[in-house]
Amino acid sequence: MEFSNLKECIYKIREELYTNGKIVKTQDWQGLQENFEFLELTAVNFTVQMPETLLECRDLCEPFWPWAEDHFQERVSGLPLNPPPSHKYWLKGNEEFKSGEKGEVFSHSYPERFWPKTLMPKGYRYETGDLEDLIQLLIKNPSSRQAYLPIYFPEDLGASKLNERVPCTLGYHIYIRDNKVNIFYPMRSCDAIRHFHNDMYLTVRLAQYIRDRINIALKVKYNVNYKMGILHFACSSLHCFSNDRYALKKLLKK
Repeated sequence: MEFSNLKECIYKIREELYTNGKIVKTQDWQGLQENFEFLELTAVNFTVQMPETLLECRDLCEPFWPWAEDHFQERVSGLPLNPPPSHKYWLKGNEEFKSGEKGEVFSHSYPERFWPKTLMPKGYRYETGDLEDLIQLLIKNPSSRQAYLPIYFPEDLGASKLNERVPCTLGYHIYIRDNKVNIFYPMRSCDAIRHFHNDMYLTVRLAQYIRDRINIALKVKYNVNYKMGILHFACSSLHCFSNDRYALKKLLKK
């Protein structure tokens, strides 16, 4: 599927879920061992044109505000925050997902995954990379196909065995073509009501941030002025709780 803007995209994907989603029953959710029933679309795949500015992105996605921008700034802060301060005004009840001996941290946080060097300075053979390394790679080689920031780590499969929460986002692949910054955004799972619009906002803001950093670095020497390209989204399971169908219907104004 192709969409011309994020507002249309979010509406149409939710409409597709409401119209053609299938009921799926699972034995757990976010590490909680209970029976849950979901309305689900599988293998969701689309591209959408990204807006150039923060304000356009906010107006098109209508994310939880101001949480979405505050949390985005935490993600690009350079600090592996866990918990990130913005969690205090995120969805109610998220404190129950904290882990550790004293329940002081979450099983993961996105700032940790953007900036993993503090906790995991080295991999099997090489130094661990982070968002800054990705940006520097693209400044050095704008045509690179290697600018991928992983969010889902091998340890997350181990965390699943312990019924811990794991990231829904698998990673972000940034690539520049035809003087435009594009992003590929794969997810294993996405809640269409609570998170989808926020995920779109946070992903576009990341692409905008990387675009701006590259433009600043290369503009004087090479007169570079990259624009925003496409967001390519692929999700294995896009869903909502079955008892959220009425809320989904209200969002669609049906």
